[in-house]
Amino acid sequence: MTSWQSTLALFRDEYHVPLLPPDVAAVTGACGELLFPTLLMLGIGGRIGPIGLFAVNVMAVISYRQVLLADGFEAALAQHVLWGFMLIVLTLFGNGGIAVDRLIAGQLRSTRPW
Repeated sequence: MTSWQSTLALFRDEYHVPLLPPDVAAVTGACGELLFPTLLMLGIGGRIGPIGLFAVNVMAVISYRQVLLADGFEAALAQHVLWGFMLIVLTLFGNGGIAVDRLIAGQLRSTRPW
């Protein structure tokens, strides 16, 4: 079985994403887990990366609630809460001074004739 087939099987049998068919949820989840961290790491898109990752994090808790909300898994849920808090901070305060967005904005301001 390939890795993608395993992923699809997990979304069909284990993760219960509301409102989305398992195949769509698997593609959406994979894209979110690859795209949003890349945006965040490169400092592109400002607050889109943290907001997207926050949505992925919330959906993970909702989809896997039968495990994360069970007794004995408090530490796993606490990790999701911690990640959610960090992503909210990034969303509220931005991605910092060395972000590509900020460098591009600085270049654009310095080249304006007015």
